Amino acid sequence: MGSWLSLVASIVIGGMVLVSFQQFSSDVSNDALLDTIDHIAYGDMDAVVQLIDSDFSRIGLGLNDPSQAAITLANASEVRYNLDSDGNGVIETMRYYLSTTSDQIAKSTPNPNDKALYRVVNGGTPECISTGLTEFRILYYDSTGNTAGSLANIRTLVVSLTVEGNYGADDQYPKFVWLGRFTPPSLIAQ
Repeated sequence: MGSWLSLVASIVIGGMVLVSFQQFSSDVSNDALLDTIDHIAYGDMDAVVQLIDSDFSRIGLGLNDPSQAAITLANASEVRYNLDSDGNGVIETMRYYLSTTSDQIAKSTPNPNDKALYRVVNGGTPECISTGLTEFRILYYDSTGNTAGSLANIRTLVVSLTVEGNYGADDQYPKFVWLGRFTPPSLIAQ
């Protein structure tokens, strides 16, 4: 009788150990998946940040005519500005804006919260530079650090990006927030 009791106890304990190993393996796999999704979302955000950094730091570059405004449109989720990006004397217009969640490109991702960030050069076809953004917010400040009252008074732009991954696990999407401050030299000289 004692050997049967030992056998049953061994089977129960062995089963518990196997279930523990299975749960551990599942947790490790889930963590690896979440890390991969985080890495992809961070890479997407990094690419957008580099482009914004390059473009926004050159706002007004090459404008030699004082009557020509560097920034022509400025609101919380959209900016349009002029610059001579390649130094050839031809002024280009650049525009950034955030779509809605009902945008065709934004709807094509599994994340229901994301939007697309568009970049338009010289009024051409909008180029989607990122999906996965849930916020693209721009604040505009004058030379004293106060909120700019007019386009001509803008000296500094503060950009806030919130990026959620296009893909998630169990309806959880990785989220990254980035904040950048830009004071283009050509805006200071105005």
